[in-house]
Amino acid sequence: MGLNKETAARLADARLAEWQRVSYGEWRAMLDDKDVCQVVGEDGKRYSVVSYALDDGDGRIRMVVAVDDGGWSAFVPLVRDEIMMPDGTFVE
Repeated sequence: MGLNKETAARLADARLAEWQRVSYGEWRAMLDDKDVCQVVGEDGKRYSVVSYALDDGDGRIRMVVAVDDGGWSAFVPLVRDEIMMPDGTFVE
């Protein structure tokens, strides 16, 4: 059985929602860091949730969240991202 994409997407979206509540400065602080956590999904499977920030140019910061279940999905995880502008707004 492969990655449960619905569960993985919910985990990624929840992590991005957490980051949407913090400031631009906190996003900038993530540029040299990576957050890795293990989460048990609603399906009872263990997922790795990796969050990191990338400099997207012109002051924009891209927060990326990748989710996998430790199987083959570790090679091609489900990925979601958001881009924050220097003024704290998000690119739609």
